[in-house]
Amino acid sequence: MKKIIAMAVAAICLVSASFALDLEFGARAFLGRDLDLDTDLRTNYATAKDDKTFDFGFGGYGNFALFGGLGIQAEVNYVKSSTVFQAEGKQDIPYEMHVMDLSPMVWLNLDLWKLTIGFGAGPNFSILVGSAGDVVRASKQDFDMGLIAGADFKFYFTDHLGLVLSGRYVMDFEREEIDVYGVNTGVSKYDPSRKTVYGGLGIEWKLF
Repeated sequence: MKKIIAMAVAAICLVSASFALDLEFGARAFLGRDLDLDTDLRTNYATAKDDKTFDFGFGGYGNFALFGGLGIQAEVNYVKSSTVFQAEGKQDIPYEMHVMDLSPMVWLNLDLWKLTIGFGAGPNFSILVGSAGDVVRASKQDFDMGLIAGADFKFYFTDHLGLVLSGRYVMDFEREEIDVYGVNTGVSKYDPSRKTVYGGLGIEWKLF
């Protein structure tokens, strides 16, 4: 598994260095919040204002633009969030969750002098982690699949170094098999299991 990942990264870098119009790497820290799946956006916003609790995390990414700003942005983001388990007749139990998101997105960068606006979307693969070893040892079944969309606003101080303001929306889905009178129909449905929004601030280095 490690060798396959290393070979894939090396191949992407080699191809990008040979053909890409832009090759960029960045890192950022961010604040966000898991949204309540059973309430609307306005209610979630009001709740966030009242309890003032947020998730935090950090991540890194590589952007490989092949055709006039259109390319792939691959991201790895770590998110630490706090939640509360509510049991009837018992005291609420606080619990911390550590999630790693792996997100390959189709991405478009629009260059406007020193300002670059980028946006994209793609699949998201998330996994609960306790350590980096959990990701290395993980199998396909350990990941939850979902969708991610977002935008970046980049201001370059020099030809290579820039400041990045990011926003992301992540939605994961949970697979559930449909039973009829206790009989498995073989049909599955996918319901949202996580909705997260976050904004980040970081730096970006453009190789060329």
